[in-house]
Amino acid sequence: METCKICSNQFKNLKALSTHFFNKHNLSSKEYYDKFLIKKNEGECNVCGKQTSYRNLGVGYLTNCSVECRDKNKDIKHDHLKGRKQSIDVINKRIANTNQFKKQKKLEETFLKRYGVINISKLDSVKEKISIGNKGKKIIRNKEWQEKIIDSKRKNETLNHNNETKLKIKNKINYYYANNLCREKYISKQNNSRYFSGWYKGLYFRSLLELSFLYENRDINFTTCEKNEYMVIYEIDNKQKAYYPDFTDGVFIYEIKPKSLLNNKENTLKINSAIIKYGDFFKVITEIDIPYIKKHKILELINNSDIIVNENSLKILKNKK
Repeated sequence: METCKICSNQFKNLKALSTHFFNKHNLSSKEYYDKFLIKKNEGECNVCGKQTSYRNLGVGYLTNCSVECRDKNKDIKHDHLKGRKQSIDVINKRIANTNQFKKQKKLEETFLKRYGVINISKLDSVKEKISIGNKGKKIIRNKEWQEKIIDSKRKNETLNHNNETKLKIKNKINYYYANNLCREKYISKQNNSRYFSGWYKGLYFRSLLELSFLYENRDINFTTCEKNEYMVIYEIDNKQKAYYPDFTDGVFIYEIKPKSLLNNKENTLKINSAIIKYGDFFKVITEIDIPYIKKHKILELINNSDIIVNENSLKILKNKK
């Protein structure tokens, strides 16, 4: 039973008491509490000392003024925030009964109904917030983390991209390539692992045939054609691509290519586009036009430091007859 502190009438619960003093004594719940029930120092945050909010007759004033102060309050046990730990059997059962595709479809339907998009991150306002939040952050994904992500995606059958994501990636790559055709091809390292490659007289060669061409014409001052001014645009499978011939002597443009590769579809397109651009000043050189340099001569040039090659090219040369 609850007793009114003003008229001593009794009521079965706090709700009935509250209705009574509001109607009979013209007092609000907070006014009644402040006058008759408030305790010493109640209403002051026990962490920062600021005023706290009044809740109701049963609770009175809150102990803390904010969530931050509540989390700092050492008198409060925070274990309840962790929730009840589920057993392994329950967890495995939930995973087994989870239909990710069904969940995703339902989620997309909800987003589409509420926001007009199937993914909340597609909204411009959300994109901006995500961009601001991620600015300057770079998280290195280690091997263990990556393996956990892949394992989880396998279990949920979401390891492979859906068609929408595949199309998005494809369009992004095509857009990037189409807008970066006019770019210098700076050679910073020898990364050709299939063919004998290296440097001769400051020029980079990607095959034994290219080296043979440069050596046989060693009295001519060649320069590389891997610059924007020599770039040739060609189209294949409705995509524009950039092609750079090999060398120039200042008059003619040279492409060094084995005869067996001339009938390749893409090489044919490259060469035809170069002929359209340069006409008779474009020349294709094959092994018929230039003899291959002998192995002993290559070793001699390497020993004299006229040729610079990497370990992989040395292995290729060693296996050469």
